[in-house]
Amino acid sequence: MERKIRKYLEDLVKKNRKRFYLVDLENYIRDSFGGSSKYLEKGGYIAFSKAMNKLKDENLVKEIKASAYNGLNPPLRLRWEIVVKEKKQNWDKSKLLKFSDLLDFTYYLNNPNFQTDKEWEYVENIYNFLKDRDKREWASVEERSLELFYDEKYLIARKDSPKGKYGILKRLKLSYDDLKMKNYGEMFIYWNRGTRDIRKVIILENHSTFFSYKKMAEKNKEIFGIAPDILIYGEGNKIENSFAFIEEIGDISNMEVYYFGDIDSEGFGIYTRLKERYPNAYIKLQKQAYVHLISLCNRNYPWKGKVKNQVYLDFFLKEMGDFLASDLRDKLINIWEKDFRIPQELINYEYLLKVI
Repeated sequence: MERKIRKYLEDLVKKNRKRFYLVDLENYIRDSFGGSSKYLEKGGYIAFSKAMNKLKDENLVKEIKASAYNGLNPPLRLRWEIVVKEKKQNWDKSKLLKFSDLLDFTYYLNNPNFQTDKEWEYVENIYNFLKDRDKREWASVEERSLELFYDEKYLIARKDSPKGKYGILKRLKLSYDDLKMKNYGEMFIYWNRGTRDIRKVIILENHSTFFSYKKMAEKNKEIFGIAPDILIYGEGNKIENSFAFIEEIGDISNMEVYYFGDIDSEGFGIYTRLKERYPNAYIKLQKQAYVHLISLCNRNYPWKGKVKNQVYLDFFLKEMGDFLASDLRDKLINIWEKDFRIPQELINYEYLLKVI
């Protein structure tokens, strides 16, 4: 009984409500037990009033004295209020004021339970770094984490969110750029034509297609209208994390990046998420490659992946636009609806030699 009352009170607090009617609470308890019979089996009103008085003695709730009694035995007031305890601030106010020139402590003032000695040590480390930020060099997330939090995986292996225990950056409203650190991810496998002035890039989802493209590129051939300076093996969805490494091998602001993967939910999803994750990069579909792939398909290839996401198909079709003829568009939608797919390996080296 008491546990259910506490749950009701917690829900009210989450809704920023303090006052409640006793009858509403009792109805909630009765319904949570599945009706009056079960409520009576659990002690009914006697147990209910006992639990309320216990919470009152613990100073968790209090009666509103201006309200009338309910006329039952033992009597209880009709209206009650949750006792809101004043939030105790643990950190030195003078230090908070001093550090406020570079840090935002709003979250900590509203959530003083995060004002721990360990958290303050991290805050001081961050503040000292920010004071000298202009003199510092860029580092990896792991390197900066080790410096500031004594754990290289502090910001990588743990969820960084306002509600999470390790969301210190969100609590202070800081970004990776503020701390001059980059999440480089794993280095991807790539082929370079031999130029430092990288302009055209093609990402291939699968290993076999990467090597087929590589053979053609080594012959200085355009591949579906594109002469790539770099070919990247995406390793499926690994490219989503490793793509940031591209900044280490060229100026991404001067690059045109084209993506070509399988025709299925996973392949479309990789492209969609790349676009979302790197909005400032020029990333497009290699449209001609997809047109050839759809045209080539003359049998059904079962889709054995995870649940399909219609959003990814819609995004792909929107990107292809009028480049995809209506008959091929209908063919693709039919393949999707029947839970089939088209592997990009249909475009192999032999095929490229014929059409290029």
